[in-house]
Amino acid sequence: MEKILVLLILMLTACAVQDMQTEEAFAYTDTYLEIEEEEVVEITIPFEEEIFVEEGMPIEEESPESEALPIIFTAEPLPPYIIEQISGVSFHENDRIGFDDLSYLTITHVDFDGKNRHGHIIVAADIAEEVLEIFQEIFEGGFPIERMRLIDYYDASDYYSMADNNSVAFNFRYIAGTTTLSRHALGLAIDINPVQNPYIRGETVWPEAGREYIDRENVRPGMIVSGDVVYTAFTSRGWTWGGNWRTPRDYHHFERR
Repeated sequence: MEKILVLLILMLTACAVQDMQTEEAFAYTDTYLEIEEEEVVEITIPFEEEIFVEEGMPIEEESPESEALPIIFTAEPLPPYIIEQISGVSFHENDRIGFDDLSYLTITHVDFDGKNRHGHIIVAADIAEEVLEIFQEIFEGGFPIERMRLIDYYDASDYYSMADNNSVAFNFRYIAGTTTLSRHALGLAIDINPVQNPYIRGETVWPEAGREYIDRENVRPGMIVSGDVVYTAFTSRGWTWGGNWRTPRDYHHFERR
């Protein structure tokens, strides 16, 4: 009888601890809206104050800041080490797009301190040269971009990439809750400075730090506005800007149809 009582106490204690852990886990969740034009699906993801990168995960590091960095705008087939890096992370086997359909771009951009940096994005091979021309115009116009890392650095999480103000292109994913591919999945969409150019739908703002930039009349460095060098470089070549959508307004997003 004593053994049964002890076992019962242990079981109740374990359940209580598990409930506390569950409550704690739910206390650190936030809601993320995964957006594709006017389609919005609500999902729940873990919330982290700091960007978390799994230890040992292969990443594409940024070049060090330097005014003396050479100006580079190049496109190439995906190198083997990049294929290895993105496989099972931002790239998944599918019947729509393969490694040969993508290009790896090295792009010189100006950061918020006015220094040159080398960033990297992956886009559809068919538009690679066009994208290089776009970013060369942006660079020559002096528009600052904080960072350009492959989204694999963030384990292919749009949430963490946006929170780090990362500019990104390819990420093979479906619109949450649907079988519709995002334009990012085809390498036909690019996001730039999501903090300064947030997604806004009603009271929802992503990333959270983007709330400081809701007022689009108060133009500050890194913000994209109609008629500026970024807007013109993309739209003059037939790209659509999410900042022109009726709802939601996705100020960091450009896509090619």
